[in-house]
Amino acid sequence: MRTLSLSPLTVLPCTPLEQIDAALVAGFDAISLRLFPVMDTDIEVMADAQLQRDIQNRLAESRLSVFDVEVVRVGPDTDIEGVKPALEFAASLGANRLAVTSLAADEYDPRDESDLVRKLVDLSEAAAARDVGIMLEFIPFRGINSLQHAIDVVTAVGHPGLGVTVDALHFHRSGGAAAELAGVDRELLACAQLCDAPSAPPVDLPFEARYGRLYPGEGGLPLADFIRALPEDLQLCVEVPSQEPELSVTERAVKGFASAHRLLEQLEGPASPIAGSE
Repeated sequence: MRTLSLSPLTVLPCTPLEQIDAALVAGFDAISLRLFPVMDTDIEVMADAQLQRDIQNRLAESRLSVFDVEVVRVGPDTDIEGVKPALEFAASLGANRLAVTSLAADEYDPRDESDLVRKLVDLSEAAAARDVGIMLEFIPFRGINSLQHAIDVVTAVGHPGLGVTVDALHFHRSGGAAAELAGVDRELLACAQLCDAPSAPPVDLPFEARYGRLYPGEGGLPLADFIRALPEDLQLCVEVPSQEPELSVTERAVKGFASAHRLLEQLEGPASPIAGSE
């Protein structure tokens, strides 16, 4: 059975400590932590030294690993020096990756892509010096908006520590098909993110991505084909921001884990119980 990591969007808004506790209860093997605020309700972890120590201590007490920290919007003017403190903190947690995306579509100029590549080279080298990798996520409403575009950028960077994040929603909303995914070199992939959604896309893709996803198995995305096209050793992350305010942080984590685990069992057959999920 593949391991599962709990992505922040599944449980936000909450504190990182609440996310860690919820992941433990739900049975996850790992978590992703949001260090850089994206939404108004996000906590500025890097501005709170005491919170950083609390996160380190809480993780040390748990069996959870940190798969990645998020998220940096990389463009021609990205301040790599400004990201280094977060890389240091990520390294102290044993994090495997730093998640990055490109700028929004209306801020992205294809003529600047060579500058973007150089920034990703610099960021990949800074991360590698701390034993952290980088994963680039493509998003239909951002500058790097498809699997092939992301692969082209990662190939141009040419750094072994840089790979592509394949989010099930973004992959299908950008027109991706399982056959395309199955043909990608394993070395170019960093992780996959699981969620579901109606088969037909809405008008407002950003709103759906941030607030309106469904749990695996509840929608119309061809998730079985998606998962079968992935390398068997690729890390899976559960990222399901949904509009269910009646559910607590822990209940959302439990539902996310259970739905993803059930889907994987159906695809891969019976497996031994995961520690902490009984």
